Amino acid sequence: MLNYIFGFNARMGRLAFFFCTFVVGLGFMMLVYGVTGNAPASGSMDVLLAQASSNPVLVIAFYGMLVICFMLQSMRVRDMGWDPVCVMAAWVALMVLDRAVAGRFPQYALTYQHTATVVGAAVNGVMNLVLLFWPGGGRVDEASSLPRESGSDGMFERNSAPAAAGSRVARIASGEFGGKTR
Repeated sequence: MLNYIFGFNARMGRLAFFFCTFVVGLGFMMLVYGVTGNAPASGSMDVLLAQASSNPVLVIAFYGMLVICFMLQSMRVRDMGWDPVCVMAAWVALMVLDRAVAGRFPQYALTYQHTATVVGAAVNGVMNLVLLFWPGGGRVDEASSLPRESGSDGMFERNSAPAAAGSRVARIASGEFGGKTR
């Protein structure tokens, strides 16, 4: 069931991942500006965070944005041919462990305001770059066990192989079912 809720079975190409992530971030930024009336700037970030944390609409939208980004990343990991259940669980576990280390040992944190270490920030940055630039083509389709067409970015994929159900029906109709024919 988690496969369908978090998008573990879906695939998303690089270009679609980039644009969907950009649209989600831009939409959240517009929502913050619409609710607080302040655009994020370097000098007023503390005031903006205080306004945002006291507004229930922004808190709900923030957690919704986290879920959407998690789903987009899971779909992109699946498109690269990796198992998103393992990769995303390891990524989340590493970020939780990194936050715990930065909270317990503040001297390892990036700055006094951050809750992440240099190692965690580097792993997070590398993983995001991998999601953006790792090619998604050349993997094997699980349904037909035939390679997909190369050259597609995964946004609009076509598979020239017959559907799995159609090939099973064709095998049964030609007498290959059960091993005996008359």
